[in-house]
Amino acid sequence: MNPEGMMLGFVFDKETLKKFSRHTLIAGVLMAIIGLMGMIAPSIMSLVVVNFLAWLFLFSAIVQGFIVYKSYRASLGAWLKPFISLMASLLLLFFPAQGVAAVGMLLAVYLLMDAFSSFGFGWHYRPHSGWWMMMLNGALSVVLAVILLAGWPFSSLVLVGLFVGISLFFDGLALIALGMGAKKLGEDESNNEGNA
Repeated sequence: MNPEGMMLGFVFDKETLKKFSRHTLIAGVLMAIIGLMGMIAPSIMSLVVVNFLAWLFLFSAIVQGFIVYKSYRASLGAWLKPFISLMASLLLLFFPAQGVAAVGMLLAVYLLMDAFSSFGFGWHYRPHSGWWMMMLNGALSVVLAVILLAGWPFSSLVLVGLFVGISLFFDGLALIALGMGAKKLGEDESNNEGNA
């Protein structure tokens, strides 16, 4: 296996690279499409994000409540986590505007962590094809976080959806670039095996 078949210290064989490239390309295209939709209709995307989180909290409350009921029903402290998840769900469902503002702050933190992750992944992935897209993705995430924090909470209704859309769009493009790079590595690996 040549060094080009290594990604972040993991050695991928030809078949793994084929699967990785195919799955990464599919995920990248889907994320880019959803991101584009969020950029076109940012207020709707903001509300979709808040409703999605509300339903996740509700599902979490139900699962946690079931586990507590089956295992720790006599412990009042054990009911705290399902109760908090339920309250978070109901607050997001019944007060979506305030929920968008809260999500705006969380999104700024997420974007900063996404930037850190993208910078790290891009740095370790270079000089392979697509590494610069991860670095660009990280830089854009930092810019979006700063803009979101500067206008918070008033601009959250538009900016949350817009920034989620932009972030998903560029995450999708980065995955497409990585998938194409992995496909090329797999093809190069096949050519090297054929020449041997």
